[in-house]
Amino acid sequence: MNAHLVNYENGAKANLHEAPYWIRQDQSESLRIHQDLKLTNNDGSYPTMTPSVCNYLPGSQFSFYPHGIGGHRIHKKAALYLNDIHFGPSALDVLDSSYFKLYFDTKPPTRPVSEFQLGTLGLSPVEPTLIVPANVKKTFRIQFTVPQDISILSIVPHMHLIGKSYLAYAIKPSGDTIRLISIPNWDFRWQYFYMPPKMLYVPRGSIIYVIGDYDNTANNPNNPFNPPRIISEKNGSMKTTDEMFQLILTYVPYQKGDEKISLEED
Repeated sequence: MNAHLVNYENGAKANLHEAPYWIRQDQSESLRIHQDLKLTNNDGSYPTMTPSVCNYLPGSQFSFYPHGIGGHRIHKKAALYLNDIHFGPSALDVLDSSYFKLYFDTKPPTRPVSEFQLGTLGLSPVEPTLIVPANVKKTFRIQFTVPQDISILSIVPHMHLIGKSYLAYAIKPSGDTIRLISIPNWDFRWQYFYMPPKMLYVPRGSIIYVIGDYDNTANNPNNPFNPPRIISEKNGSMKTTDEMFQLILTYVPYQKGDEKISLEED
């Protein structure tokens, strides 16, 4: 589940309760979805949306940040847009008993976190286009130039079932390498928000490189199709049997001394 925060300015939205609580989503029709959920302002313009203020994967734990880091400012009139809620198959009709908690502080956050996403549905494309023909192994890449000095708090790699290996690193303008994450044996069932031991400083102008290997052959025991068939992004489809290739980074703008701040729990 991904949750986005929608903040409305004073007088921009008359009624937050006029929309349906949920609709069936098609990622390729996001504009229509926002209109059907009545997320827009009264005049049809868009409010401020902060993406991914919360993400949940089965088995994931809370992300604990050092004091003063994290949190978001919520306006008096706001909404949480729960996007891409995934459910596994069930032989029984059951009710979803999930709930969403908000914790408030007496002071606004001094260093709210931000996030950017590379690859599928992100700031930079997958190269070449993420299409893996049947009975083929193929490698894909992502490249992105960091526009400002940042301190990375967490790293989220993402692929689906035919992903086999994942590597991400950055090259500083000086030529030095920053190791981000390496997963030689990708497992779709083991996904996590990986945090470096200390806040990871990545200077402006650094280039992030991401390399992903995919195996769409019958020798891949995780292949969802037998016999294999063509698998692709399909306009950012969230179906497990389609594919994705993403790198998601949570960060704050860099401040001197960040690289000395521990992210490990005491």
